[in-house]
Amino acid sequence: MLRTALALLVATPISLALQLLTLPAQAKGCQAPMQGRYAVMAMGTVTTPAGTSPQARLLEERWLANGSVEGRIVERLGRSQRSGSYKGSVKMSGTCLVQVKRQLPWGPQMSEAVLDGRGRPLYSLDRSAGAVISSRWLPMAPGSCRVSDLNGVVLSSQVGLNWLKAKAGWSPNAVVQREQWSEGSVKGIALSSYGGVGDTAGYTGRLQLDADSCWGTLVENDDKGVAYNYRALVVNGRSGARGYLYLQSDPDDLTVGWLVRD
Repeated sequence: MLRTALALLVATPISLALQLLTLPAQAKGCQAPMQGRYAVMAMGTVTTPAGTSPQARLLEERWLANGSVEGRIVERLGRSQRSGSYKGSVKMSGTCLVQVKRQLPWGPQMSEAVLDGRGRPLYSLDRSAGAVISSRWLPMAPGSCRVSDLNGVVLSSQVGLNWLKAKAGWSPNAVVQREQWSEGSVKGIALSSYGGVGDTAGYTGRLQLDADSCWGTLVENDDKGVAYNYRALVVNGRSGARGYLYLQSDPDDLTVGWLVRD
């Protein structure tokens, strides 16, 4: 199975949930940033005095009408993981650009995002010192999620890293998956390459959502009996889930992924 790997009930249209923010300095020719709820996945590297480490994160973020930001984050930094809630702000920073400042539990962080034609963030770049990290944004409909919202086929293609103890370093991998979901249970097939060595494996798993949330814990087992653990964020849309994001929790495997519901 993938050695590494990283919500949807309310039928309210996303367009009703994503209302225009009344922010100053709107760039001419661009829509103002849209109030709403977003799922964000990010991966890259960060350099500190101790060296350079891979970093990946998932965020569920709300942009409010007064330009403030509220969110939850789960982040991997090398082989360690941390999580928490945060607050921040968003403001226009240029032509169809916004600056997002966050006060995370472990310190400040700043990103700059590009807006699409409707004022929604689509991609962003971490502007913190030492960071080489890009992010993808997905709008979410309001409300909590149910595991049944993922029912059906889910597909993904992703890249990640796995820790090689013998070399005391990270090695790249790539995985393509096809999953069948039913009431929180998943059965899938993974095509993978780890350091250039290919493999194909089946796997099964179970998603347990947190109470009144779109966050959950996903545990999978491949056909060799090896367990893999993830934090997952279901991305809810107009009718059921659009898919889900996940971030692997196993210390020796670091992957963040966007798995798309067919």
